Amino acid sequence: MRSLRRFLSPGWVIGLLAVVVFAWACFALLAPWQLGKSGDLEARNSQLEESFQAEPAPLAQVIDRPDGFVEREWRLVTVSGRWVPDSEALLRLRAVDGEPVYQVLTVFDPVDGPDLLVNRGHVPVGENNTVPDYPVAPAGQVDITARVRATEAGLAEPVLVDGRQTVRVVDPVVLGDTLGHTLESQGYLQLSGGQPGSLSPAPVPAIENGPYLSYGLQWLLFGVLAPVALVYFAWAEIRARRRDAEDEVVDSAAEGMSGRDASGDDTRGDGGGVAIDGTTGGRSPDVLEDEIHARERVMRARYGERDDAEHRRAYKRANRLLN
Repeated sequence: MRSLRRFLSPGWVIGLLAVVVFAWACFALLAPWQLGKSGDLEARNSQLEESFQAEPAPLAQVIDRPDGFVEREWRLVTVSGRWVPDSEALLRLRAVDGEPVYQVLTVFDPVDGPDLLVNRGHVPVGENNTVPDYPVAPAGQVDITARVRATEAGLAEPVLVDGRQTVRVVDPVVLGDTLGHTLESQGYLQLSGGQPGSLSPAPVPAIENGPYLSYGLQWLLFGVLAPVALVYFAWAEIRARRRDAEDEVVDSAAEGMSGRDASGDDTRGDGGGVAIDGTTGGRSPDVLEDEIHARERVMRARYGERDDAEHRRAYKRANRLLN
């Protein structure tokens, strides 16, 4: 009961609550967050690997359902149609190899189907955020090969920069309203290099493993170790208190024996231990002295001197994790 009251002290209660909250956060928040990012990365890697292995196919064949731009992202497709050079916007706040660029978004009118928004590539940002001159998309009917891209999420409100409409994310619906076209709303295309109207191609992400799986497993491990550590510290606290109790008993015994002189007389001033006929308890003074010395040697060998024991107890109390 006494030990239980000690573990109900404010320090132990706060420590227990902290461990419970931390373990819950590891299992319910942190580990699922990292494992979820790992799952998303694996899905993107699968799409990239499929796009690298598959041959270009007609857009209508690859995108055969409304969510095709999301499920088939990065696939190479072929489209026939005409560029609409007068309907163009820039994608700002992007970088390639650490250098700021504008990505050029141009409307493409296919032979079949709704108009498409196509990322033709990027041009460097000029001084004071100006837009440099770049080649205009060619006129006439052309065949292009591009990668399927899903619509980006975020604030897409156009802003004029250097006299051009610019956006932060690619949202064909917003850009269609701005440019006066009804565009495919589920996604857009990213033009490959060497195509009619292409500029410097926008980069394609590489297949990578990422650290998210290992991070998720680490959070799960931390969630397991936190309660184990609490149990260990509680066990260490119980052992430390038991050793302190044993030291107190030994020190009390040492004080009682140090109060007797070599002849066995009581020198503590309480009037006890008077020798009768030079003997104590039927034993001679020499025998009693030998026993006292033997016990003192045993206690010194096991626990040290009395002052050492007191210093040891003080050190343990000062360094104990929780009181």
